[in-house]
Amino acid sequence: MTPDLDGLAGIGAARARLDERELELIDRARHGGATWAEIAAALGLSSRQAAEQRRQRLVAARRGRLGQLDLAWAAEVVALRAAVADLDRWIGADRAWDGRFRRAALVRHTCASARDAAPGSLFALAAYLVGDLAGVGPRLPAPAREAARRIAASLSTKH
Repeated sequence: MTPDLDGLAGIGAARARLDERELELIDRARHGGATWAEIAAALGLSSRQAAEQRRQRLVAARRGRLGQLDLAWAAEVVALRAAVADLDRWIGADRAWDGRFRRAALVRHTCASARDAAPGSLFALAAYLVGDLAGVGPRLPAPAREAARRIAASLSTKH
């Protein structure tokens, strides 16, 4: 390969690193109390909506990269990430989630973190989810209960 081609080959990896850093900084700013309008201004964007859309694009790109990485791992990683994503979607759609049981808010945060975690962390966070959801019983809606069952089943096949 020529030096120019070597340089071009490295662009994708550099772009992925920049995207990860940008997403991290956006999330840290939001958690620190910055508004979407302030973030938009810092990024040189015209509106808060543009900043929110930028974050969504960065999250989607991260999930795509993780999905590609997961393919190099065992099928259990793919199945576990899918079950965690299903639970995360159900939690996000359930407006009453945080009041369903004592550790519901913690489960919501753990699930969101697990959804984008590297495989090793994914398994650890999924184990916390299973522990926190054990014994919730009928307070857990059926679709969320099924996703939790799939998470537990994926963990039981890990060797």
